[in-house]
Amino acid sequence: MKSLPLKYRPQQLEDLIGQEFIKTTLKNALSAKKIAPAYLFAGPRGTGKTSTARILAKSLNCLAVEQPTVEPCGECSSCRSIERSNAIDVTEIDAASHNGVDNARELIELSHLAPAQVRYKMFLIDEAHGLTTAAQNALLKLLEEPPARTIFILCTTELHKVLPTIVSRCQLFNFKSLSQTAVVEYLSQITATEEIDITPEAIAVISKSGLGSLRDSLQLLSQLQVLQQQITLDTVIEAVGGINSREMWKLMTNLVKEDVLNVLLIARNLIQMGKSPQLILQDLLACHRDLLLVKATQKEGKSLLSSNLEYDRLQQLANKMTWHRIEGNLVQLQKREQQLRFSINSAVWLETGLLNMMDSTSINETQTLENNRQHRTKLHKSTANLGDLWAKIVNSTKSSNQKMLSHASLIGLDRELNFAVLAVEPKYIAKFQKNVTHLSRIITHCLKQQQPIEVIIEEQQ
Repeated sequence: MKSLPLKYRPQQLEDLIGQEFIKTTLKNALSAKKIAPAYLFAGPRGTGKTSTARILAKSLNCLAVEQPTVEPCGECSSCRSIERSNAIDVTEIDAASHNGVDNARELIELSHLAPAQVRYKMFLIDEAHGLTTAAQNALLKLLEEPPARTIFILCTTELHKVLPTIVSRCQLFNFKSLSQTAVVEYLSQITATEEIDITPEAIAVISKSGLGSLRDSLQLLSQLQVLQQQITLDTVIEAVGGINSREMWKLMTNLVKEDVLNVLLIARNLIQMGKSPQLILQDLLACHRDLLLVKATQKEGKSLLSSNLEYDRLQQLANKMTWHRIEGNLVQLQKREQQLRFSINSAVWLETGLLNMMDSTSINETQTLENNRQHRTKLHKSTANLGDLWAKIVNSTKSSNQKMLSHASLIGLDRELNFAVLAVEPKYIAKFQKNVTHLSRIITHCLKQQQPIEVIIEEQQ
């Protein structure tokens, strides 16, 4: 029994999924008999490069017709031998293992032999970026002026490693990653044909895990097929090593409730289940990204969700969290992402991040700003000579800035906490707020502060 990626491998150009431009171009080239001596297929893995190379070989050499065709029969000796990779005149070469200049010279010698059984002698060079620079240079003349009825097809996932002189001698076709919608539609057809019991949510996660690679998605579906039970969302998540929606829901609800003990226990339990701190962090990032999306778009952004939580549950969480809270959590997750990458104590850093994501154990930024405001109010009442200092700051800058600064006055300054308060005429508030970074540089430079001064804009009474 064949695996699903092999069973559903495209056999004709019409069977290609998600590569409409390439499909149309090659079909027209075959119909018009405008065959290039060399092709270069580039793109991510699992997008159909090698399959297209074989289809093109069959289309050019099908013995059921007297000339190249867009619909090879798949039954003649030529088509079957190409499909089995044992055709005499169609040679498949793995450039990852045959990458030396000696292999290139051998290929040059073989290319001068006329085709024995079919119309064109073809060389399909997979992983072409694996060829050494010397080997690629050795092939330059051959690709530019190959012998009559000889065609080269190079396939690569890393186009930047192929010499520009090679690329310029080939017709380049860029294979793109498949959209999630296209993969979901194709997988749905296959599951219906194969009578696989699977939920729509599970199909969506399978397509998402493939990252645009149809082969990877089919490989995972083939693996799940042998379970002989209904394939659900949690089944797929468990297969790919992710965190199921039930555990993520528990973690997020306890984060929102600021239940420190339960959050730490859930995180520790996930690690003991084999989930890495990096994976937990990744899923938390996806979840918080979706929370922002839910708050911003409501149901219109439902199709853009990327986490394992259902929309209704995300909406419940979003209703209990402010924009500031979600953004603060994302900042914490970003910090931990960098620390986890290089730390040997990744579990500790994950727990530290989770603690800082709970308002009860972290500094509430809103309250801090309010405290600072109260401090500034007290401060500027008792601070003398702010007018003289502001005049010094204004005179120290360019004349173009002095006109704008003349519409403000310095009413508060704390060099230890690095902030300054400006009272601005009402009609210039927007202009000052727009240039607050520039103002910070001017004041910091004049006061010769080591740390940037934070500028707070207030309306002049």
